Amino acid sequence: MNLNKPTSQNINNLSHLKIIGISILLSVVGYMCYFFTKALVNVNNDNEQLIVVFSWLGIGLVIYVFISWYNLTRSLFDAYTIFMIFFFLFNFGQCFMWAFGIHDQNEIGAIPIFPNFGVPSPVDIINAQVITLLGILMFHCGALMCYKKQFVKRPIVGKSVDAKKLANSDPYNNITLKSIFLTSAIIGIIVIPYQLYTSYTDFQIAKSYGYIALYYSDYASTNPTMLGLLNKMFFPCLIGLLIGSKFSKRVRWFVYIVFSIYLILNLLSGDRGSWLYKVVILVWLSHRCYKPVNFIKGIKYAVFSIVFLHIVYAIVSIRDTGLSDINLSIINQAFSLEKSPIVTAIFEMGGSMKPTIVLQNGGWTDWPYANTYLLAVLGMVTNKLIYILGIPFELVSAWFSQDYLGLTWGAGFSIIAEAILNGGPFFAPIILLIIGYVITSIIYISPNFDYTKRPIRFLFVVSTLSFLIPITRNELHIQMKDWFYGVVVLISLITLFRFCMFKITRKTN
Repeated sequence: MNLNKPTSQNINNLSHLKIIGISILLSVVGYMCYFFTKALVNVNNDNEQLIVVFSWLGIGLVIYVFISWYNLTRSLFDAYTIFMIFFFLFNFGQCFMWAFGIHDQNEIGAIPIFPNFGVPSPVDIINAQVITLLGILMFHCGALMCYKKQFVKRPIVGKSVDAKKLANSDPYNNITLKSIFLTSAIIGIIVIPYQLYTSYTDFQIAKSYGYIALYYSDYASTNPTMLGLLNKMFFPCLIGLLIGSKFSKRVRWFVYIVFSIYLILNLLSGDRGSWLYKVVILVWLSHRCYKPVNFIKGIKYAVFSIVFLHIVYAIVSIRDTGLSDINLSIINQAFSLEKSPIVTAIFEMGGSMKPTIVLQNGGWTDWPYANTYLLAVLGMVTNKLIYILGIPFELVSAWFSQDYLGLTWGAGFSIIAEAILNGGPFFAPIILLIIGYVITSIIYISPNFDYTKRPIRFLFVVSTLSFLIPITRNELHIQMKDWFYGVVVLISLITLFRFCMFKITRKTN
């Protein structure tokens, strides 16, 4: 018997360590590259080609992230890869277009990104490219480091053998599934009609006054209400109905019809992005829990989605132009590559690199308040706790837009910009490594995870993912608050409902 014969577990651990080692080595090279570009690249050089080089390096990083993740997890379509897709698109999207020679008249470097900042120079763009790629790579390193933890089966401390058997028994899981379904249905009676009503009202406002009026006018909703907070449970409730019913046909039709109405109203209002995360998550759910999507079906769905988006774009163009002015050129323009909604969307999403460009030039030193991550945790339930503690506070997006840039509208933010704001360009990648570890620990589930055995865990992961994706283009504070009222409150109610059902079941038996 050869005691030194390597086992599959040892081989897997070795592969894991190799990938982490390679990623750390690439991160060190990335740090060196950042210092070199800061020291050697200047405005006197022709830097246009260097921008293209770093754009292609970004494509290389996308390939590396997905291949390394697949080598460990044997999964190319899961919660982590969904998150990373939007991470890349929002923070590096325009660079992907530049790599293929595709440009837009309003892209970064063509016009002033903000009135008081001007047109960023190629040096500004290169520095932003490097810090963004380094930040994404460090985030991925953090994700890889937490991977092994997900596969270690720890004993359930403090539970008897009977309790452990109960937690894995079919009757207990059935009660949990029923609790998820009934709680989601009861809450959905309130939040689903209210969300659809809100979406319809937004559509009417946008139709009359434009999409921007939803955020910067007297029609904008600024003060949170009880119904507004409950509304955060809209999408988690839909997910709960699917999981709790084990994707029964009637429930699937109901959920998809409700979501389609919500999607169409948001599209007609001018919203081209916030619904996209949810569509991808629903596709993943169907693939994971109901009917796997093979390669051929994936291509068919992709073609259908592209055609659908072009049709929606054509409808929006016609609505903006006026029905009386419809002609063939307008329709052809809506279906042209130059005006493709895919290309337009990627350029719009990639605009989230703008705050990174501004802050890396020294703006991060002007932040007058405490660590934004600490403030986000303290203000998760209510900002009143921050005020009670006497901590000076302002929303990052409000400070950046109104105080720092002097704008009357929102300039947006991003996960990279917030890391720079808290640690500066040097420590921002290290902060993102920690964030990568934490986020992946929360949302990762193994490919062989059976949602019917741990349905609450699965609901938590899927619902949390829908609130975490927006932090790639926003600040953490708002998303933490939305996550608390959308996920934590719902999961708590489900757990309480399950406890009551279990007690009743035991008494009747």
